[in-house]
Amino acid sequence: MTEYQDYRYVLQNTSALSIGARFNFGDIVIEEEVPFKFRTIMSKYALSEVDREDTFESVFYYMQPEGFLYEVFLQLRTKVRVSQLTEVKSMFGRTKRSYKEHIYSLKEFTAIPKAEKERLGIVVQEVQFSKLAIMAFSV
Repeated sequence: MTEYQDYRYVLQNTSALSIGARFNFGDIVIEEEVPFKFRTIMSKYALSEVDREDTFESVFYYMQPEGFLYEVFLQLRTKVRVSQLTEVKSMFGRTKRSYKEHIYSLKEFTAIPKAEKERLGIVVQEVQFSKLAIMAFSV
C-alpha cells in the first residue's frame, strides 16, 4: 500500500523553493530533493525550536509574529500559499462559499488571528522560500 503523499512535495524554479505543507521538519532535513543549504538552515535553526514530527502546516498556522523561528523564516522571505473559503456570487445572484487560493507573506499571515483563520477555513497548502534569501543566509 502506498503512503499518502498529497502536500508532501518539493518544487523549485529559478526564484523560489516550494515545500508541501505536510512535510515534517524531520523529513525535510533528510530529503534529497531539498537544497543542501536549506536543509542545513532547517537542521541548525528550526529543529532547535520545533519537534521533528511538527509539519510545516501546523508550525505556520500557529506561528506568532515574534520569536526566533519567526525571524529565521522572515529572513528567508517566506510566503504561505493557502486555500480559504470565500463567498462567490453566481450568475443568478446566489452566493455560495468555495475555496480559493491566496498567497500571503509571512508578516501578513501571522497577523491573522487564529480565530479569523478558523472562520475563513484557511488550509495551509505550501510554504515558499526565496532562493536568493537562502543563498544570502549565513549559516
